[in-house]
Amino acid sequence: MLTQLRLKNFKNFKDAEIHLGKFTLLIGTNASGKSNLREAFRFLHGISRGYNLAEILGEKYSESGILQWRGIRGGTREVTFQAENSFTLDASCLIQQGTSELESSYRIELNLDSPDKTPYIVNEKLTNLFEARTTIDSGHQSLIVTVLDHPVLNRPIPFIPSQPVVSQLAELATNLPIQGEALVPATSIRGKAKATLETFHSMRFLDLNPDAMRIPSLPGQTTLGDRGENLSSVVQSICVEPQGKQALIQWLQELTPMDVVDFDFPTDFTGKILLTLIEGTGQKISAISASDGILRFLAIIAALLVSKPNQLYFFEELDNGIHPTRLNLLIQFIEHQVNQKNIQVVATTHSPQLLRLLSQQSLESACLTYRLPDRLDAKIKRLLDIPDAQRLIEEQDLARLHESGWLEDAVYFLEEEETVV
Repeated sequence: MLTQLRLKNFKNFKDAEIHLGKFTLLIGTNASGKSNLREAFRFLHGISRGYNLAEILGEKYSESGILQWRGIRGGTREVTFQAENSFTLDASCLIQQGTSELESSYRIELNLDSPDKTPYIVNEKLTNLFEARTTIDSGHQSLIVTVLDHPVLNRPIPFIPSQPVVSQLAELATNLPIQGEALVPATSIRGKAKATLETFHSMRFLDLNPDAMRIPSLPGQTTLGDRGENLSSVVQSICVEPQGKQALIQWLQELTPMDVVDFDFPTDFTGKILLTLIEGTGQKISAISASDGILRFLAIIAALLVSKPNQLYFFEELDNGIHPTRLNLLIQFIEHQVNQKNIQVVATTHSPQLLRLLSQQSLESACLTYRLPDRLDAKIKRLLDIPDAQRLIEEQDLARLHESGWLEDAVYFLEEEETVV
């Protein structure tokens, strides 16, 4: 579980920090940084996939030419604040070690201004495991890795400055000689690295597109695509278990006016299936004919109801295409799932109504992204950290405060006061 993320010179964040709860709702005007936060999470996710820095920032293709990774928006030219030469991400998380949950802190700083324009690691550190630094002498890069406070000798793999060290350590297959110490099993080092990478790897970034959800999919494709691809086969996989199918139907009945009682999955001549909803009257509605809102509801439900959910889901514009009268049920569903399962949800929205519907627990994690007038850098502030916010929220409608621009005005005045002092 990710608990905190700090960004320095990343995208439009000069120095910002966000504390994450089980359900973290991000609000803010256009161009305030909500989607750039998503890119920071994606950068960590790219590390977990074993990509090198150029692939994480750019693109990754398979040997057959299939695009596997879209990279960070803007690539190396626009990944840093105001064309700085480097950026830093600090992530804190709780990782599972057996039956225990341990705090872990990971830091990576990249430089994008090497002689050959290849991004390289300036500093990388994982708490209680390793620290890595790159030195440049006469134009030659040298990566020095220290594991457990001892320089690594006779390395079984060549540590390279262009790939995060944590992912290289996670691939160790033999004992790792440590200076001045007996052989340390690679599994102890590899295990710690892998546990952190698993937190970064178990992320999904969903920007749901109804057209993608209407495309038939092959049975067995149980991973929902970033735009909602494979919805039909994902729903089919949930329906294999009677309990999962019943939960899916119950939430769909709660969230929509449809009286859905069953699903059907007819196949085409290629073997692909198309999700079909069956109402109590016997009427059948295929994914092709279903409304955009129904498909978005179904995709959100399916993503969180799969037998092996990811640890973190990032939803772009959570309320998009969903009727305001159903938003309260959507919030209830998400809050129920994050409290019942070991998952987190981060979502962006422009809907003031969503704020009104949050439980007190979720409200404590809700954050505002904003930019001050005449400033280029974006900032992040927890709503309840805005002075007098808790009292006003108790006395007034939070949605109206958001609609009126009070939240932005309050942080603007706060910054002005701190500047004067």
